Amino acid sequence: MGALNEDILRHILEFVPVETLDKINSSNYVFYEAWMKSRYAMITLIKRDKEVKRLLAHLCNPYVARHVQKVNIRPWLVQPRTKSPRSLTENVIIRFMELVDPDYTRKTAERRLQKRLRKDTAMVTAAFAQMKNVNEYNIDWDDNDGFHPEFYHAFLAPPLEKWAGHLVKLTIKVPPSMVDSLASVRLPHLEDFTYHLSTDSLSLKDINNSHDGFVVFVNNLRDSLVSLTFSSTYTSQNLDLSRIFRMMGTFPSLRKVSLSIPFDGGHLSEPMSFVGFLLKHRGSLKEFGLLTSRCTVHSKPGDPEHINWIQKLLASFDQPFPLLRGLKIALRPLRAPLDILVVFLDKHSSTLQSVTFMDRSLAITELEGLFGSSPYRTESIQELHVKVDALSATFLARIARLFPNLKILKLECARIDIDRTCVMNISLRNRGVTEFFGNLHANRQAIRGWGLQHLAIGPSEYNWVRVIEHDLVHYLPKLTVSCFTL
Repeated sequence: MGALNEDILRHILEFVPVETLDKINSSNYVFYEAWMKSRYAMITLIKRDKEVKRLLAHLCNPYVARHVQKVNIRPWLVQPRTKSPRSLTENVIIRFMELVDPDYTRKTAERRLQKRLRKDTAMVTAAFAQMKNVNEYNIDWDDNDGFHPEFYHAFLAPPLEKWAGHLVKLTIKVPPSMVDSLASVRLPHLEDFTYHLSTDSLSLKDINNSHDGFVVFVNNLRDSLVSLTFSSTYTSQNLDLSRIFRMMGTFPSLRKVSLSIPFDGGHLSEPMSFVGFLLKHRGSLKEFGLLTSRCTVHSKPGDPEHINWIQKLLASFDQPFPLLRGLKIALRPLRAPLDILVVFLDKHSSTLQSVTFMDRSLAITELEGLFGSSPYRTESIQELHVKVDALSATFLARIARLFPNLKILKLECARIDIDRTCVMNISLRNRGVTEFFGNLHANRQAIRGWGLQHLAIGPSEYNWVRVIEHDLVHYLPKLTVSCFTL
């Protein structure tokens, strides 16, 4: 009976909201265990305060620590308070010591700093030592502030070696001088690796020297790596990723590659180095993305042709990627012609299922131009993410015609357009019928029966999304509507 009751309780848990577990966790061991899993599945360490100290002390308990599966850490800056003399005698002693050693005050402050660093490091490493089931690790760095090398020496390579047997996802953003320590780390089960580069004003020579060990680390992932993401910050003045891509080997299991650099393209002076890396995996890649961020202020002028790096990449693929299912592309430069992208999409029209266009707003006529007006070239696409100036019922109708099998539509837009002429010409002027509903009614032949399951609209601060949800569901009963934040 006890076993039966436990099975029933576990089934009940499927319907219990996570926030409710906090109220009922003491009523039964099954509820308590579920609450522990939800509370400690992910921990985040970004500052040193009383709450974090209590958390770390709690995590030194093996029972608690075994529930941790994901760890996020951004090592903090330690700033010990300067102690003022407590008495006249202590003040005299300090003045005397400063006469003997002019650096006495500075050395004393440094000793206090090192003591704090050792104490904080010991707290974190003691908690890490008890975590036996971590499969995802994210170590971050606020590159607007300074950093303590002691923290990154303790929190980068050592935890990775400790969790090597079960770590499957890793995200790293650390000071360049710390990256070389990865050379000796082996992660035989790592499938998903994301690396954020932030090199500030570091010279290209120093960047390359600091990343030799990093390339060794990445190449050692050849037997397990499935997803690889590189992202660089606009503050990296002299960074060039071309050498890194030339040095990288082949990864038989690689299915997804994403590259995000400032849109001016200066961080990839030789696009063909990245093309060569992608072509090594042409037969296995299912997704890849070419994304951009704000322009870099370089220390010296670069080649103005670098800004066309995305077009050069896409034009370099003579043969299609036979398994390509997902594509994310930043439409940069914003006014660049779309001819090269049209050719690329046409080559992959039979395999693409998910397409994302970033940065540039597209009119429906431009979307039709990208894919052609024939639905035979878009019938495989089930997910679309695009930026538009406005949402309208006519836009949705034309999307329905262009993408008949679309299941998920994600739109970045700032307003809704109403065709009031269309509303005046229909017999739906009853009280309570919205103008948008009237527009939908006028386009009902295209929209009714469309298989769209989810519509996401952002940014989320626009509250009109909820206003039109009821109207949309009338014609698309299976549709769910949500907001998202950019």
